[in-house]
Amino acid sequence: MRDLMIDIETLGNRPGGVILSIGAVAFDADTGEIGEEFYAAIDPETSSKVGLTTDISTMLWWMKQSEAAREEAFSGKHSINMALTELSIFVKWQEPSRVWAKPPSFDLVMLEAAFRACDQDIPWHFRVHRDCRTIFDITGTKQPEVGTAHNALDDAKAQALGVIEAYRKLREPSPQP
Repeated sequence: MRDLMIDIETLGNRPGGVILSIGAVAFDADTGEIGEEFYAAIDPETSSKVGLTTDISTMLWWMKQSEAAREEAFSGKHSINMALTELSIFVKWQEPSRVWAKPPSFDLVMLEAAFRACDQDIPWHFRVHRDCRTIFDITGTKQPEVGTAHNALDDAKAQALGVIEAYRKLREPSPQP
């Protein structure tokens, strides 16, 4: 697939924060096709062991989220190393030419800091970063709701569907005066 949407849930809002879960979905913005999915719920203790940190304001934010979102976010069994290794394999298998996030300056940068903390290679080039918020703003697209808010895989699916809709709008002929 040409496109890959990635979403994460964290315990921090700066690079180097603990990652709780990673969701990704392959898709093709041009055709609307949805492909393979990836999800890893991470044991936060394993992130702390590699030097990733928590932020008290993010912990307080999690206390205000739905019980379903909190339960999923804090149920991780994967180690951060294993989750990143599996994500890297998934990304390389998909061979995306565009890696999307909302926004990449958060999700992808946080993941890149985690890859470095775990002494792993980043599986995408910085030139493939794409931002959902920009395309949603340009096209007036609203992201649909899918599943549980703040579940990394559900959010990745919703964002991918939003990008597909934005691309559909971009292909529409302009109204003639």
